[in-house]
Amino acid sequence: MPSPNRAGPSPVDPPDLSSWETVKHLYPLWREQKRLVAIGLACALAFAGLSLTIPKLVQLVIDKAIDAPNHHLLLPLLVAVAAVAAVRFVVNFTRRYATARIGIAVEARMRGLLYEAYLRYPRAFYDRHATGEVISRATNDIYPVRYFIGWGVVQAIQSLMMIVGAAIVLLLVNWRLAVLAALAMPAIAILTWLFAHRVFPISRKVQERKGHLTEASDEAVVGMEMVQAFGREDDVRERFGVRAEAVRHETMNQATVEARFLPGLLFLPTLGIAAVLFFGGRDVIHGNLTLGQFTLFITLLLQLVWPLEALGWIINLAQRAIASASRSFAWLEGIAPLEERAAPIPLPSGPLSIAFEGVRFRYQTGSEVLRGIDLVVEPGEIVAVCGATGSGKTSLLNLLPRFYDPTEGAVLVGGVDTRDTGLAELRRAVGIVTQRPVLFSVPLRANLLAARPDAILTAGFGADAPQAWRGLEPVPAVRRGAIYAIDPDLLYGQGPRFLEGARAVCDRLERVRN
Repeated sequence: MPSPNRAGPSPVDPPDLSSWETVKHLYPLWREQKRLVAIGLACALAFAGLSLTIPKLVQLVIDKAIDAPNHHLLLPLLVAVAAVAAVRFVVNFTRRYATARIGIAVEARMRGLLYEAYLRYPRAFYDRHATGEVISRATNDIYPVRYFIGWGVVQAIQSLMMIVGAAIVLLLVNWRLAVLAALAMPAIAILTWLFAHRVFPISRKVQERKGHLTEASDEAVVGMEMVQAFGREDDVRERFGVRAEAVRHETMNQATVEARFLPGLLFLPTLGIAAVLFFGGRDVIHGNLTLGQFTLFITLLLQLVWPLEALGWIINLAQRAIASASRSFAWLEGIAPLEERAAPIPLPSGPLSIAFEGVRFRYQTGSEVLRGIDLVVEPGEIVAVCGATGSGKTSLLNLLPRFYDPTEGAVLVGGVDTRDTGLAELRRAVGIVTQRPVLFSVPLRANLLAARPDAILTAGFGADAPQAWRGLEPVPAVRRGAIYAIDPDLLYGQGPRFLEGARAVCDRLERVRN
């Protein structure tokens, strides 16, 4: 009979969200910046209007001041063109500033959501995912989202405004030439759809490969001591090279698709310009179209080249952003922290007993580790759990602060099931010395009092302390308590493990002495 843990998707490794679901998650983050969004959209509308106004003024300069006897209108119309161009410059600057702020704010918001989630996720999540992959979701995967949400969305709306506005102006001036200029639009639409359809799956693969590369880099750096001790440099170099080559391969596939489709999006609009030059030029020759109107057509069509090209780039950017965000939102949406009761039972005061009652436990993937464990530890007792490597000693102790929940049975602290009390209260009651010592890049005082930053450090270290510690006497206080420098000797040998033990002791004390 298959294990229930293997049925269906893993609770700590959900599949990526669909494109539509990802967009629905991105929209609230974009809407949170509604003031900047409103400024960006207003500037986009103003920019489109001003960009359409300049060609119309140029038409008036040609038809009313140059190709007509009203030469006195030349200077005022040129001043009007310069004024409109200056206003457009300010509007464009404001739009870009606002949209850049939107992208940065959304990027920071997503990174904050991921980091907050990382702090709440169960240990099973970190067993399943390598550190490099976790880091990649909060770094590499966020950059495309920033540029799409910031620049891409408003630029796409502005491009559509320009296309619609130019089409209206061209139809009002000469509908026949407008239709000729639009003959290439169906081909542009088909090419755009094919481009989006081809590039999206490749974008997903690129982000996955980058995550694997970050994972390989992290493993090599974190395990550098083992790599050098056992002479595994060639092995690590080969593994990194394979993953780097995978990133290069997928990126080249993406570049190949872009090279096939984006030049077409730039070329097709020029067919409309060629048609207008030919038929519009004949109309000017026969007097059916003024020179100013002909110039208006050409100017507007040239202005449409960038919006059409920009739509191609934005579609590419959107595919990359959605592929990246779908991975991050899959974790935010699909991975739940350890469940806590709405009304947790408080732990009793005073010394607490520990009891394991019929405990069985298995990890997400693998066979059962603990089977029918019954153990009671009374307050004041010291118990050593002994066994061969892989027999489940660490797994048993990890159930105590509820890093994991037992598959069957119960773990009691002070007579209260660990699943019935609050996580924060439970972990305040349990002191842990980890197998892998961790030193944070903060002063020694902060390392010692990581779990009790409110404790009071009252003295330095006496003559009987290890030599590496005797140099850690207090220096003048900064803000609260005393600040210590970390002796380099503490970073090697048993120093980090000694700090881990001291940290656990400090966790239990209100006042830390010696």
